[in-house]
Amino acid sequence: MEAIIKNIKKDFNGKFSIKKKRPGIYQLYLPIYHEDGDMVDLFIKQNDNNSFELCDYGLTLQRLAYSYDIDTENKESILLKILSENNLSEHDGNICLRTNTKSLYSDIMHITQAFAKIGSMSYFKREVIENLFFEMLDDFVFDNLNDFHPKKDVLPIPDREDLEADYSFQPNGKPVYLFGVKDVAKARLATLSYQAYLLNDIKYHGWVVTENFEALPRKDKLRLTNSCDKQFTSLDEFKINARKFLEKERY
Repeated sequence: MEAIIKNIKKDFNGKFSIKKKRPGIYQLYLPIYHEDGDMVDLFIKQNDNNSFELCDYGLTLQRLAYSYDIDTENKESILLKILSENNLSEHDGNICLRTNTKSLYSDIMHITQAFAKIGSMSYFKREVIENLFFEMLDDFVFDNLNDFHPKKDVLPIPDREDLEADYSFQPNGKPVYLFGVKDVAKARLATLSYQAYLLNDIKYHGWVVTENFEALPRKDKLRLTNSCDKQFTSLDEFKINARKFLEKERY
């Protein structure tokens, strides 16, 4: 451990201090900060002669919880996406990265930047969180419903690109069209599209999955409900029930 500490001091030009917290566990004090100016919390522990683990012992998520709750699927998905993209593991709130003597400096920079990004989740714009709705819907469709032959951005009326459906499925001879709805504008587009499909004598079943059904104005909820065959009022509901209803469409 002494050699590692010496190398870190060299890499950070001496702007570094360390404190032993528990046997084999040391806290690193580095000139790396969150957006609000607080220093990023980082610890290192040795697993064997050339293997170490960088972690935060839950302090990043604890710090975030003071101003921002991970209380929705979208927010949790953002967190999991950050962890996955940065090859970090998490157990009971402790976020870690395995490292070694050769890659220690770059790994320190890597994990502290990830901690800073997680700590900044409370500053994320709402549209970033909302847009993840479509990303999660897309991932679920193509990861879990491939046996129903999903297609993306389909044109039930070939010359009407403005009435494009988000997805189509083929459980049998009649297609199932699906719109993802996260706001009033998309709810109205789905309603208009399904009405146009009917006027053009298209044989189909129309589905809608909303991010937050209750957030839609009352009249839009009524129009949307009356225009589609099946409505999932949340992404969670769609994930739980989509396969079951697609199976029913086969018969």
